[in-house]
Amino acid sequence: MRYVWNDEYLTGNKKIDDQHRLIFDAANMLSDAVKRGKEEQILNQAFTLLLDYVNTHFSDEEDYYEKIGSSLLTAQKDEHQSLINELREIWYEKRHGSTDAGTDLDYWMEKRLIPHIVAEDTQAQKTTK
Repeated sequence: MRYVWNDEYLTGNKKIDDQHRLIFDAANMLSDAVKRGKEEQILNQAFTLLLDYVNTHFSDEEDYYEKIGSSLLTAQKDEHQSLINELREIWYEKRHGSTDAGTDLDYWMEKRLIPHIVAEDTQAQKTTK
């Protein structure tokens, strides 16, 4: 397992935390498929699962922040869109053979998504308590 959930990523919101864990699971599935050289159909399914779930999670998270009137909603929306665009770009580049999707996914998870969860998501939860 490449990406391991750590309790420091907890936001205190069970739904959001459960979704974050599932994103880790989907990223692990995609990472494993890429690194093992799985056939394109399996890679496409794993990537689609990850992208769809990330989209669903971000939408749920934004709905929650809107519901509670968080002042961080606009910044969260902007960051979520940036993260989605980056993930789509990783897959676009992979399909066109111009990148190592495994390395790019590692970077996205470790340098973008996990820091987003730790910094922004946990901060957003703290400002609502």
